[in-house]
Amino acid sequence: MEIRRLFLIAWVFAGGLAAQQLFDSSPGSDLHFHPSDHAILSGDTNRSDLGCRVEPLKPRLGFDLKYTAGFVVRVPAEAVAPSGDALRAIFRVRALESERDPVYFQQVFWVPADSADPGSRAVFPARYVLGPGNYKVDWLMRNRRGTVCSAHWVARAPAPGHTGRLAAAAPSNLIAPYRQDIFANEPPVSRANAAGNGLHVSVLLNLAPLDRTKFKLSSYEMESVVGMLRSLYREPSIGLFSLRAFNAIDRKLVHSAQRQSRLDFEALGLAIDSMQPGVIEAAELEKEKGESAFLASLLNETLGDQDPPDAVIALGPKVDREAQIPQDLLQFGADPGRLFQIAFQPTPHSHPWPGAIESALRPHGLTVYGVTLPQDYTRALEAMLGSIVDGEPGDNSDVAGSGISETGP
Repeated sequence: MEIRRLFLIAWVFAGGLAAQQLFDSSPGSDLHFHPSDHAILSGDTNRSDLGCRVEPLKPRLGFDLKYTAGFVVRVPAEAVAPSGDALRAIFRVRALESERDPVYFQQVFWVPADSADPGSRAVFPARYVLGPGNYKVDWLMRNRRGTVCSAHWVARAPAPGHTGRLAAAAPSNLIAPYRQDIFANEPPVSRANAAGNGLHVSVLLNLAPLDRTKFKLSSYEMESVVGMLRSLYREPSIGLFSLRAFNAIDRKLVHSAQRQSRLDFEALGLAIDSMQPGVIEAAELEKEKGESAFLASLLNETLGDQDPPDAVIALGPKVDREAQIPQDLLQFGADPGRLFQIAFQPTPHSHPWPGAIESALRPHGLTVYGVTLPQDYTRALEAMLGSIVDGEPGDNSDVAGSGISETGP
């Protein structure tokens, strides 16, 4: 029986899971309702005529400071016509603290003839994105015969942070489809730079794993690091960004953009896709202490500019301490400005010692935030923006949440 159940689920994911579509409810919308759909969605009664079971999933905060919410629907084989069927699901999400119209989603699942083994269940997942807030979700599914299943619940997404400083990074009452492309570009941001008083922030984005036995970041690590960059990008008081994305182990500058009001995430993604992890140029291998020299050059280019940025942020996994950067290789002024490191460690206790960039910049006033969970990052981002934007004094031994305190070399 378990083999049959898994077979049906595998078919659904391979060929029968339709893309999620988002609609509004305005006249002329492509979303067509069955005559009874509005009444079912507007009611509070859960119906199980179709025999399905709905399991809402608790909204989960990501490093982009948005929540991924969703649900799983289980439909018994008996609800599917032997000759083949189409299961059409509609759900709407409405922000309870906003006057905005609800957002409608639709999914259609095609089930071929004789694919539903008796006693098995098909599993249909759905995900969507929320900003901080409370939301009412109304859901229904209907087969071709008109048999209905419906459910209603409230999804709660607490506001990250405690000061309200993250209102731009984590927009409230947001409802959006789930985005699988982590390098899709962000919507335009109305920045302070238009008024001539925006800040210039330079980001050093490390794309190399801390563990040298691995050649590249895992998909979770990459999504997390890019998510942190996204939330920082939404801060409107930052008028200009400079970005140097690099691979510390391969000694390569992967992507660079200087003094831009818009970060091109698509271009960053293409550059990362073109990487050859684990490949170091022969000329680099011939250099004595080549890794240390590469990192020192990167820091010098960032901090030694005649028109230096208002703040420099090293973001991503720590750089292995094997790549020590001697102070005599650093060629920038005694006061390089505000320096921060967001040290991402999914397993913080595996490498508790300071990394190479931290050891090099601690004497110059570096503030380090250890980040393991999104909740850690919200506290780190609040404190960092307070220092950059409002000039609040930083603490060069600050630690966020479950991150580990790193006290320097």
